[in-house]
Amino acid sequence: MECRRRSNFTECQVIEDNPKVSIVTPTLNSAGYLGDLLAAVDRQSYTNIEHVIVDGESTDGTVDMIRRYAEDHNVNWVSEPDKNNADATTKGLKMATGDIVIIVPSDDLIFPWSVSTAVGYFRTHPDVDIVHGDSISWDMSSGAWSLRLHKRFSYGYLARTQILTPQATYIKRCVLKGEEELDPSLPHACDYDQILRITRDRNVVNIPEFLAIFRKRVGAVNMREGAGDEILEEVRIVRSRYIRTSGPLNYLFTRWDRAYGAIHRRLQIFRILRYSQKSDAEDFRLDQSGPWCNFLASYTVSGKSARGLLTTLLPGRRQYGLDVWSRPEAKDLGVTERRKPEDSVKG
Repeated sequence: MECRRRSNFTECQVIEDNPKVSIVTPTLNSAGYLGDLLAAVDRQSYTNIEHVIVDGESTDGTVDMIRRYAEDHNVNWVSEPDKNNADATTKGLKMATGDIVIIVPSDDLIFPWSVSTAVGYFRTHPDVDIVHGDSISWDMSSGAWSLRLHKRFSYGYLARTQILTPQATYIKRCVLKGEEELDPSLPHACDYDQILRITRDRNVVNIPEFLAIFRKRVGAVNMREGAGDEILEEVRIVRSRYIRTSGPLNYLFTRWDRAYGAIHRRLQIFRILRYSQKSDAEDFRLDQSGPWCNFLASYTVSGKSARGLLTTLLPGRRQYGLDVWSRPEAKDLGVTERRKPEDSVKG
């Protein structure tokens, strides 16, 4: 990693052919979910990975699981009390030694191609500081899947409307230098606060590929009763730190952002449906460099009905009327079980 100072921030480029990637995982009493993430990391097509696990002194067998996994994997871990998720993540970022860093909590998952896709983009675009991809939100209680699709990166859009998925965000180590601290007073929005700090004046690129799965589960901090209102309040606090959040100009920009984002997501849905349909044709060869190529090679996306697809054009409607399930010919992905066509997708 080559770093040099320019104005008020560090400019850096990944110059190694095989950069180390640090996956930072905060965890606490997550024995029922951590094993899935460890398996997903183990199945990565990219191998130069350091897994940094910060455990908050779990009592449910999580520590034994980490200890066994660390015997034959590159794991840098600690188990000790911490204040909250922000504190644990800060510890992990300071422990990380990789050239590229990503935060993946123990509840969540990454696809087998996730790390290699991000590293490949950094290799071919050395001026890029942060790579962010699309993701999937999986409600484990209802089985519903939500496709999180992102437009071209804009700091103003991020600060007013958007929240990047940390599990799908790969950051050069030099970008994080001096910015490892997460605000412990923001248990829900600490990652959003950090991403707004580090993306200002940086070259950030959103790429059209699914890189992570965010699993919503009963018992998670952000799923308990009243958490929704707490999250909205923390997001409001964070945004007020970086942009003006009142006044007619901000109102107009925010309304435009939401309308533009909704239109963009709907157009992307139709693109995914079209590519998925082509992928089912016997004489069609999937473009290995095309949008969502890895995902579409392993998963099928289809519309439940014509009426369901028409709802994507209606303002305020978030029911996309889609099905997502793994292709029979796909190898074991190690991240989800085979999905049934009747499971709908919301987003």
